Amino acid sequence: MADGKSFWSSLPGILTALAGLVTAIGGLLLAFDQAGVFGKTEPAMTTVSTPAAPPLLERMGVTEVERVALRGVPTTLNDERLTAALVTRGLFDAARNPAGAGVDNRFETVLREEALLVRDATTGLTWQRGGTELQVDLAGAEAHVAALNAQAHAGYRDWRLPTVEEAASLMEKAPLDGRHIDPVFGTGVNFIWTADRTPDGRAYVAYWFDGRLSPERPTFHAWVRAVR
Repeated sequence: MADGKSFWSSLPGILTALAGLVTAIGGLLLAFDQAGVFGKTEPAMTTVSTPAAPPLLERMGVTEVERVALRGVPTTLNDERLTAALVTRGLFDAARNPAGAGVDNRFETVLREEALLVRDATTGLTWQRGGTELQVDLAGAEAHVAALNAQAHAGYRDWRLPTVEEAASLMEKAPLDGRHIDPVFGTGVNFIWTADRTPDGRAYVAYWFDGRLSPERPTFHAWVRAVR
């Protein structure tokens, strides 16, 4: 090469010049970016899962339901204990607790395997919308419930007679169409057996016309509306 210099002796100078050029270009690009020449960079997209459709009550404007827990296990109650249970829960009974406000039921009628049911979002209970066609004695009521479970009525095998608290949760303080129960249950079943007994062996019956619970002997005849 000219002047006796080799290619390798000039390589460091070439590399130094290239490094300077890269630095200058980088600085120029940074200045352009800060000046907004290249526009702003969009942030990365965040995937948000779409929630499921809100439940029916929420779509109707009801956003909150205060759940009411009721005793579901049968027991023996004298008159004083029954009255205490009704007053404690605020359940209406025209004779024992006429000041009771009752339950703010949120009913929904559903058809399941050709059976009409009424679900209550407040208590979490599912009721038969109707009941037995005829009135039966207490032994017949228990046999009817056993038959419902044997045939898996509406797909369920845990039907039972309601406790007095559960039956009283259907009691409306003001009668609707002459009965103290919501019309969602229809007509034809005017008083039903419950699972709770008195100390002398009678069973309580919920009367929708009277708006009260009353003990009756096992030979008495009433309708059955099962619950689960």
